[in-house]
Amino acid sequence: MTKNDIISQLYLSEDINSAIGKMEPYHLQDDLKSEVFLVLCEMDEDRLFQMFNDGYLKYFIVRTILNMAKSDRSNFSRTFRKVYEEVQDQPTEEYDESINEKLNKSMEILHWYEREVMNLFAESGNLLQVSRDTGIPYRSLLKTVKKVKTLLKYKIRNNAHD
Repeated sequence: MTKNDIISQLYLSEDINSAIGKMEPYHLQDDLKSEVFLVLCEMDEDRLFQMFNDGYLKYFIVRTILNMAKSDRSNFSRTFRKVYEEVQDQPTEEYDESINEKLNKSMEILHWYEREVMNLFAESGNLLQVSRDTGIPYRSLLKTVKKVKTLLKYKIRNNAHD
């Protein structure tokens, strides 16, 4: 019996087809079966014969099916289970203007130091450069920027900029 004969026999096996038929989502069952048998085709021939002769090749296949179907880190999961988020069309100019207005109102509430640090950070885009230019320790700047970002997010989301 050759490697191709063994793989063909297992491909048509009722046990394997039944195991794959129990996996969800149903629309990915054919892809799952293809991926499992791709693993078998890429497997070393000696290892395949040893598992077949020792009688645990079906167990290996079922275990591979379960690992591929249930794991979120498998190649099967990364290839076939990607979740795409649908983006709705929104008028971007109106959206940007309202966010800018809220941001500007929220920036007025900040302490002068926090406002100046954020302005310098916005201009350079690099906190390390701001630290070099001002002589203020990087960790202090980082702490201030994180605090201000959290505060601004809250104020913009909750319209609490008044």
